[in-house]
Amino acid sequence: MYLVSVSSRTAVPVPAAAFDLRKGGTAMLAEQSQIISLTQLAAVAGCSRDHITQLYLHWTAGRYGQVYDDYHLNIDADGTVYRTSSLSQYKSHTWRRNSGSIAVALCCGLGAQANHGYDADLGQFAPTAVQTDKMAQTVALLVTALGLQLTIDTVMTHCEAALLDGYGPYSGDAETRWDLWYMRDSPGDGQMKPGGDILRGKARWYLEHSKI
Repeated sequence: MYLVSVSSRTAVPVPAAAFDLRKGGTAMLAEQSQIISLTQLAAVAGCSRDHITQLYLHWTAGRYGQVYDDYHLNIDADGTVYRTSSLSQYKSHTWRRNSGSIAVALCCGLGAQANHGYDADLGQFAPTAVQTDKMAQTVALLVTALGLQLTIDTVMTHCEAALLDGYGPYSGDAETRWDLWYMRDSPGDGQMKPGGDILRGKARWYLEHSKI
C-alpha cells in the first residue's frame, strides 16, 4: 500500500507489511477456512440478522489465493468465497467500527500503488472482474438476509470509512488505509471509478433484478 502526503498530495511508498497495526487488522493468514456458496451464506447470515448493522469492504493487500483471518469472508480471484468464522464473531478489520459488522475482503492488492486514486496502479494482483462481481452479489445477499438498506451508511469500503475517521488518503496518518478507493468498473466499461460506488451499484442491480 501507499501513504499519501497531505502537503504535496503525492504518493509515498510504504511496504504492505507495515499495515498490520490497529487500523486494519493483524494481517494473519487463515489456518482454517471453509468454502461457502451464496445459498449457504444466505442461511448463515439469517442467523445474525439481529446482530449485524454494517458491512465493510476490503482487500487483503495480499496475493490471489491467500485467505486472511482478519475478515469474515474472503473472495478469491476466481470468485470462490471463503468463510473464516461465524459472521457474528468480533474481528479487528476496520478501526473503531468492528462491533456489529461483517468484513468482506477481496484476496488481492499486493503491490498496488494509490497515487491519486483515479490513477492508482492496481498492479499484478488487481481485483478481477469475477471477484468484483462476486463481492457485489455477496453484498446484495447479505443486506437482504440481514434486513439492511443498501446505502453508504450500511455498506462502506475501508477507504470510505478511513476518510470519515481521519486516516484515509491525504490524512498523513502513519496507518493510512485506501482499500478499494478506486477500482476498475469490470464487468462494465473498465474505467477507474470509486470502489464503493461500483460495488454498491452492482449490488443494487442484483437486488433490483432479483438475481440473488
